[in-house]
Amino acid sequence: MLSRKSLTSFLMSSALFMTFGASLQAQDMEDFKQRMADAAAMTKKDLGEALRQYLEIRILYAGPQVDYSLGRSYQRLYQCENAQYYFTQVMVAYDLPANDAIYTRAVKDYDAIASCDAWQKVYLTCAIPAGGYVMIDDERVSECWDRPFSLPDGEHTFRLVAPDGTEHVVKHTAQSGAEDATINLTMPAEKVIEEKIVEITKSVEYKDRFHPALYWGLISGGVLFLAGSGWFSAMANHALIDVQRWDDTYVITNDETAKKKADDARDKVKLGNTLLYTSLGIGGALAITGVTLAIVNAISPKEVVESDISANITPFDGGVMMGLGLKF
Repeated sequence: MLSRKSLTSFLMSSALFMTFGASLQAQDMEDFKQRMADAAAMTKKDLGEALRQYLEIRILYAGPQVDYSLGRSYQRLYQCENAQYYFTQVMVAYDLPANDAIYTRAVKDYDAIASCDAWQKVYLTCAIPAGGYVMIDDERVSECWDRPFSLPDGEHTFRLVAPDGTEHVVKHTAQSGAEDATINLTMPAEKVIEEKIVEITKSVEYKDRFHPALYWGLISGGVLFLAGSGWFSAMANHALIDVQRWDDTYVITNDETAKKKADDARDKVKLGNTLLYTSLGIGGALAITGVTLAIVNAISPKEVVESDISANITPFDGGVMMGLGLKF
């Protein structure tokens, strides 16, 4: 039997533990609310990035509100299979009452895409310039997914936007039951307006310390590596989705095959992140080296060489192309 002193000590310890636990729970709730608010705000700027944030939140705070937000994000991106999966989670995994607001919305949104298996599948091939993005109808995404989009019947707009605001727009009318389609989103080649030939005699050539092809080649290579990092990021994000999906399947079914697929997907996440950081490192090093050589070349003394030059000047919509002919 506990003494009065021992009983008092036990009650004080229990009270402190309950107070500490309540404090941690309150901190977790504040963190959850802040993360959900940030992800919701991101849906208005970049739905692809918002989707990634919701997936990270689900790892920490799985629940009907997160699953419904994931379902809606996938629905807006025309990824109906993933949307159906998360709407189903809301309806069956959390034992919500039929009059629950989130449950009711999940049922309604699931019914809206219940027949999406018959919708036309459209694939995108993209060449997104650094700093550019893709718009699918009114939704902005930062990458071109390799999985198909299931489009309901009607006209849809695909838009590639370059950093300078230049746009390439493709409209597509989807029809249920139609064959899969592919849309190419690349900036069209510029058209030549006119060509003029200007003769310049006894011109002066300034010989550079470094040939421009050297530093421009380094800069261009760096940009290509940096652009390629976006593909590796997409690969890691897609694998992260598969990890969450197969983990949930394993929890529900205890199927070892699902566990193996989840482990394989984790390996793909690690590989994608490794390739991402590697390409960022190589691309940054090449670009910085090229810029450094260009600066050194600009401030170094140049050798003066006189020669006859004929210049071919070809204006374009966005600039001018010049071809030079030298006579020594």
